[in-house]
Amino acid sequence: MKRIMVDMSATILHHGHIRLIKRAKQYGEVIIGLTSDEEIKKYKAYVPELSFQERKEILEAITAVSEVVETPWLITDKILEQFHIDMLVHGDDNSNHVSSEKLLVFPRTKGVSSQEIRQRVQKSLVSIANQKLMLTPGPALILHENLSGLKPVFGRGDREYQSIYDYVINWLRKLSGQDNIVAAQGSATLAIELAAHTFISGRVLVVLTGYYSERLRKLLPKCEQIDVVRYDQLNELNEQQYDWVLCAYTETSRAFKINLEWLRSKADRLKSKLFVDATGSIGLENGHELADVIAFSSCKGLFGLTGAGFIAYKQGLEERKQDALFYFNIDTHKNKTVTGPYHAICSLYDVIPIHTKLVERVKNSKKLFMERFKKFIPSLENQPLLCTYLNGTIKAKDDKVVLYSPRNPLPGSIVCHLGEIHHDEVNLIKRISVDLLGK
Repeated sequence: MKRIMVDMSATILHHGHIRLIKRAKQYGEVIIGLTSDEEIKKYKAYVPELSFQERKEILEAITAVSEVVETPWLITDKILEQFHIDMLVHGDDNSNHVSSEKLLVFPRTKGVSSQEIRQRVQKSLVSIANQKLMLTPGPALILHENLSGLKPVFGRGDREYQSIYDYVINWLRKLSGQDNIVAAQGSATLAIELAAHTFISGRVLVVLTGYYSERLRKLLPKCEQIDVVRYDQLNELNEQQYDWVLCAYTETSRAFKINLEWLRSKADRLKSKLFVDATGSIGLENGHELADVIAFSSCKGLFGLTGAGFIAYKQGLEERKQDALFYFNIDTHKNKTVTGPYHAICSLYDVIPIHTKLVERVKNSKKLFMERFKKFIPSLENQPLLCTYLNGTIKAKDDKVVLYSPRNPLPGSIVCHLGEIHHDEVNLIKRISVDLLGK
């Protein structure tokens, strides 16, 4: 009987390997040429999940396999002679240096490889980590794509990181509708304060909608004048003029979204530039190009990991002189003279191709939630995509549901929808209950 060698690493044995062995068996007794641990590390740059002896034991248990021998990564005619092999069987990705008359090539099994299985394993691990149902505004969950984009990177002299950085920043520039993007290591709060200290001066009007818009006052530098007005009282300011109007597009403390187009027209009448806290809106709502400056983070509607704050702004804006400042000087971050948000940016790289799909999942989750709990929702006006306000008290049915505690005191409850995209509606309904206020 002819001796047929099938060479493989079998770091993760799968049905593609089994099919190849079965086909080889039709030509004679099967001898597996199993790649050593050292060769796998040399050519694939990782230590195999299972050692050579463990992989050998598994393969020897397969009925169609007669023998398992240790071989190098590349099979040659000399190796075939050493083990008295008549024919080498390999997939159609063959790179072995053997005589053509001793080579039998079969098509690879489509849709499976050890690397593809590793990706499935990573997705499974991420799914296990996401067993918590996060009804919070972000970070609300971990994506497989966040982890698949992570790698060792550095901000200077690393061409791979520069390529990643350019790709992400160009996407953010297009998404924001702005001319310039500056990234900083930190939260959206840092980005807002840094942007405020860079651009805001003169007479300033802060439009109040809740905690986060009110917080804008605390993040401002010293200005000539700072006024505040409630969003519903803006029409009373017809005669005044300001240098800047500031607002929070999506106010997560109240689950409230302003009409940014209307506010832009109001700012124009006040002869003002528009500064927008876009933390809860970027990636989810439209119209960010209407602002002159926006600030946001990586971990909400962008679906990245925490750690990156971004400032996006129009070309030609005058910057304040900040000679006494370093970390709160935008040039420090423009010129990358401090450590940047390298890994937060990497976490966005593989998200970008599926971002539209993720936003659709959030929309669907919100729609299903609002249909299920519509009797608790007081109004559909000014509803942001990120979150929903309920006239009721939400109760978690298990300890792996994390409810949102807004910083504004409210009679009702707020649910945020970013964490629902790994859960179906039935799962959500099973895990929370809502009681009407006063019950």
